Amino acid sequence: MSSIKINTKIQILLLVIIVTSSILLLQQSLNTSDQTKQINMYSKQIHISKELFEDINTLLATGQKCILYSDKQYLVSFRHYSNKTIEDELELYNLVDPMNKPNIEEIIELTRTYISFMENEVFPGEYKPKTADTKYLLLRHNEFNQELQSKVVVLTSANMQKAKDYFQITVTSINKKITLLVIFLLSSLVLLLWGIYTTLTSLSAQYQYFDKLSERIDSALILVDNKGVFQQLNKSAAELLGISRDKLLENSISDVPVIFPQLQVITEPLYEVIMEKKEITNHAVSYSNGGKKLDLTVDYIPIHISKRISGVMIVASRIEEDKDKNVLLDTLETERKRISIEIHDWIARYLSTLIHSIDYTLRLKKGEKDEITDNLLTMRSHCQNAAIEMRSIMNNIHPYLIDKVGLVSALESYINIYEKLNNIKVYVFYQSRSLNIPSSSEIIIYRIIQEALSNSAKHSQATEVDIHFTMAHNRLIIEIEDNGGSTGEFIPGKGMWGMKERAKLIGGDIEFENKDSGFLVTLTVPIKPGGKQDEENKSNAD
Repeated sequence: MSSIKINTKIQILLLVIIVTSSILLLQQSLNTSDQTKQINMYSKQIHISKELFEDINTLLATGQKCILYSDKQYLVSFRHYSNKTIEDELELYNLVDPMNKPNIEEIIELTRTYISFMENEVFPGEYKPKTADTKYLLLRHNEFNQELQSKVVVLTSANMQKAKDYFQITVTSINKKITLLVIFLLSSLVLLLWGIYTTLTSLSAQYQYFDKLSERIDSALILVDNKGVFQQLNKSAAELLGISRDKLLENSISDVPVIFPQLQVITEPLYEVIMEKKEITNHAVSYSNGGKKLDLTVDYIPIHISKRISGVMIVASRIEEDKDKNVLLDTLETERKRISIEIHDWIARYLSTLIHSIDYTLRLKKGEKDEITDNLLTMRSHCQNAAIEMRSIMNNIHPYLIDKVGLVSALESYINIYEKLNNIKVYVFYQSRSLNIPSSSEIIIYRIIQEALSNSAKHSQATEVDIHFTMAHNRLIIEIEDNGGSTGEFIPGKGMWGMKERAKLIGGDIEFENKDSGFLVTLTVPIKPGGKQDEENKSNAD
């Protein structure tokens, strides 16, 4: 499994862990508020229960003194604690849950009964002596005392136990969630460290392989980071450019004019690549190495990591390296031209003679309608179709009209046959028939346009194709666009690769764009002297 897939899975796991931890933290924060309120309520219940227990004890003690001494001072104190006790009982009644309210009601009722007993039997009138026997009153008082205290003790103990149980459950729940969160966080840390390890291992391996690979290829490779500092240089670059690796590395491109002035022609486009984050290919430069002039093509390829440019790779090669390709291409075109001429001079001549003979025989028949005439007409039709097919084959092998009338006229001749065979209308737009490009470039441009038209016929539902020739800034721009609509994501095949290779041979560049309206091929080539002139490029392609 690649490091990219591993890191992707690790990121997904980290995302799941982070989301789960966030949900748990949110839930815990919401629960904490409720739990705090509940704990505060239990604390208040316990506090009031203790106050109630003390008030009842004071009330009972004061009542006992009233029975024993019948003193006004004790009567005032008794009535004060009577009111306070009832207030505490009602406050506690409002705090407890519905299940405990009956217990509070019993205590309230018992308290009121005791107060009524004291008011009616101990001092029935204001500060009047009691009417009942003191011994009897003390006995009744003790009964109330025992019952009230036992009920308050039971209630206080119950509240204490509930608060203790709730607190224990809350603490246990919080501990479990904290433990779970710690596990999640530790798992995240382990996965993060593993992701960092695999990434660093992968980058290290890629760096090592790149280092070994760069030393085994002939092209010159130079790596520059996003700050313009030289980070790597392969052996081919050092030999081709005549520079020392030790002197160049860790220096900035701003230091080049002082260290290696001749390298400026190569490093100058780096500013544009780094700032605009765009790729530059087939950049032609003349480089001087030890008094020897070298013609180079340089590609500047930005390196992106997470959509941010981290550096630029410079790939330089001598233009002479493409000579073998040009020689091979010239040889192929020469052989194709020879075969095309052979077909035209022999097979085409025989076909033409055969058609003329059939026409002569038909004239002798003087319009007679019989089976022989029908057969002759059918034979003539087959010969004409064979001639059309033969012309198409000749154009595919070698567009001989280019040598006579130039690219545009030869292209128009090919289009006439293309439209008949594919039922696709082709429109050609140009400012001038004189393109001012060498004949060797014309044949390559012709082949590229031919391949583009072939792709439109094979891979789209196009009914029309527009070909625009535009000259701007000493460059010829050719756009081939069909109306076949978007074909979705396309994968460049051998045909597109061949088009790119052909464009590179004449110092050009080619781009492919899959638009909603159709497919667009844009070919850009430099304009150089050597093409057919206006008076030669006439519409005599037929």
